Amino acid sequence: MSATDGPDGCYANLQDGVLTVGNRLFERRWALEQGLPRATSYRDLASGREWIAAPGAGPGIAPPGPPPRLLGAPRLILERGRALPVEEPSLVAELAWDADGGPLRLRFQVFPDCPGVAIRLLAWPAGPGGSATPAHGPAALGSGIEDDDDATGGAGSDLLEHWAVAGAHLHLTQVLFADHTDRHDNLVQTAEYRLYAPERLELAGNLFVLEDPLAQEGLVLLKLAPLPHARPLPGPSDLASWPGAGHPARHGLSLRGHGTGYAWSVLCWRGGAAGRTAALHRLQRCLRTYLPGRDGLFLANTWGDRNRDGRVCAAFVAEEIARAPALGVETVQIDDGWQRGTTANSVHRAAGGVWQGFWASDPQFWRPHPGRFPDGLAGTAAAARARGLGLGLWYAPDSADEFANWERDADTILALWREHGVAAVKADSIKATTALGEARLRSMFARIMAGSGGAVAIDLDVTSGIRPGYFGAIAVGPLFLENRYTDLGRYWPHATLRNLWRLAAWVDPVRLRVELLNQLRCTAEYGDDPLAPARYASDWLFASVMVASPLAWCELSGLPQAAVDRLAALVAVWKRHREALHRGRIAPAGACPDGRVLSGFTSASEDGRSIYVIALRSLGGDGGAAWPLPVHAGWSTTHLAGDGRIAAGDGCAQVSLPGAFTYAFARLEAPP
Repeated sequence: MSATDGPDGCYANLQDGVLTVGNRLFERRWALEQGLPRATSYRDLASGREWIAAPGAGPGIAPPGPPPRLLGAPRLILERGRALPVEEPSLVAELAWDADGGPLRLRFQVFPDCPGVAIRLLAWPAGPGGSATPAHGPAALGSGIEDDDDATGGAGSDLLEHWAVAGAHLHLTQVLFADHTDRHDNLVQTAEYRLYAPERLELAGNLFVLEDPLAQEGLVLLKLAPLPHARPLPGPSDLASWPGAGHPARHGLSLRGHGTGYAWSVLCWRGGAAGRTAALHRLQRCLRTYLPGRDGLFLANTWGDRNRDGRVCAAFVAEEIARAPALGVETVQIDDGWQRGTTANSVHRAAGGVWQGFWASDPQFWRPHPGRFPDGLAGTAAAARARGLGLGLWYAPDSADEFANWERDADTILALWREHGVAAVKADSIKATTALGEARLRSMFARIMAGSGGAVAIDLDVTSGIRPGYFGAIAVGPLFLENRYTDLGRYWPHATLRNLWRLAAWVDPVRLRVELLNQLRCTAEYGDDPLAPARYASDWLFASVMVASPLAWCELSGLPQAAVDRLAALVAVWKRHREALHRGRIAPAGACPDGRVLSGFTSASEDGRSIYVIALRSLGGDGGAAWPLPVHAGWSTTHLAGDGRIAAGDGCAQVSLPGAFTYAFARLEAPP
């Protein structure tokens, strides 16, 4: 049973009890032992390095609970194409067994030009006399990692990866993320461990990096799941490092799924931090293909000026739509208040407002508000279309009764898309606290993607609640990252830049909806603070977020004309270069923003012959820096925007920013 090499280079076959999966970048093998797969090889085909030194004891992939009694050899089922409308085409290989209690199914997915395979446990037997349990449904947790120190690496249960790596000087980095950004502003933390043969580690999280620092290569281990705190079925750890079969230069690794149908993707990488980031971003682009005209758009949402729904009505939105083209805004999104129902965030909530149970409170909750939009949304949608704008809406999927109304919510969003062209939906108020609720939420997203052919993008709010987060629903659209307000003195441009800069090494920046505000509002809240928002010009604010999906988090009609003019000039330049900028390999550059150092981003073309550089300065320093880049003095520089200058040196970009609150945007190109 096999899939021969196709034009995409992906393949899978099951022959003589060995499953082989790979593409032109890597190849992995599993041997069937006692009927279940046991990982035996992971070869980086570019470097020739073999990463698996030895299998773990027992099966390498094991369902939660007692081992199943299999009723025969597995079948290999192969499919090619797009598993979701927004994904890149892939090869999906499914191993299916019959067993006591129902089927056992494992899914392996490999994308072209992505250096790894994602493994997901789809179903496992419930045991004698039981029925098969889907991996996304309610299930008892496994027993966790066995507490043995016999240097063999006990198999335990609920495993998706279980093998040993070789190397006397390997490091393991645990990357921890925070959502609930209404309360958190330190969104990425790392902990680094030197792997020591006798030492056992048990770590929670979604992302781990195994690195050989001498070769500057390694493996990225990514769990495609909500953050640990947001998982309905939490477990004691996600990764364990155990003594590697008594060998001083071997280290065992076990990756667990906790029985909730989450996938693990293990990617090989080379070339230091830049190569690691490129591999991670490549996987995310496979799960949600970058599509110009749908992704990375400049969106405006009025909620950032804190009037909430107090001004939302047809006439006000018409003003916003009329102002948008002058700034280069592409989508106007109406936040909470367009709908008939009243939420707990409304300025009118004294009359009663809800934050879940929307359908129970009013079966017509998601109809247009009859007082604010007496003619419905048709006129508003027509006005947006007439100016070449997209229309977006805020929407809160109903978390009540474990998302029992998920189909109604999906169909409502699809109806808004079909009738009014609503293609940018900000999804808020989500509380997925049970396995069934989480499964229904995923089903809602899948129904929207299938029904719209991927045209509807969900801005998944991660500011509060229990939500899929950074890696739990990559396919659905960008992450609405922060609520920051000048009214509360909580918007600091350098701090927003810091969060984007720190996340960009791990999360594809185009997947992040990142804000710029009307920095001239509420200046009294900041007094004489040297980093007050009003000290920045509007084009600097846009430059700081233009590798992401920019968000004008303000009322456009309230922006001073001078701010509009500066912003519009840079947006026009950005649009001419956006596709190349966003398609490139984006990485943070300079030092981590703190209001003093020079920071920014680079975006290198796939062939490495051109690199965009964005440099930003707040306060401090002499305004000069040399950022290491694979460029040489013979490269040309095209200055695109800003008061600063960037030039190609020998192995670096020479950055010069003349004063406080300045920036530069340039493109470096290799000679013909």
